[in-house]
Amino acid sequence: MIVELSVIPIGVGESLSKYIAEIIKFFEKKGIKHQITSMGTIFEIEDYVKLGNILQEINEILIKLGVGRVYMVTKSDFRLKESSMEGKVKSVMEKLK
Repeated sequence: MIVELSVIPIGVGESLSKYIAEIIKFFEKKGIKHQITSMGTIFEIEDYVKLGNILQEINEILIKLGVGRVYMVTKSDFRLKESSMEGKVKSVMEKLK
């Protein structure tokens, strides 16, 4: 499953990069394949149970950093057929030729 996640810590000021950096460190520590974009992070995960656990852990990380309110937006793409972040991009790029 491919997931896009945007996390917005609320009430911590205008710059959010230090909080997002901690989330990226979490992905790296967990060995979660991910890609940072300017508006969110895309990652691959096996199922919705694991997604729920990831969201909970991210929330806990932010709480420990002093964030009192966390807004998250997720989009997910589950397919029985195997898919990957690179495969979806490659498919579009081939059609642009």
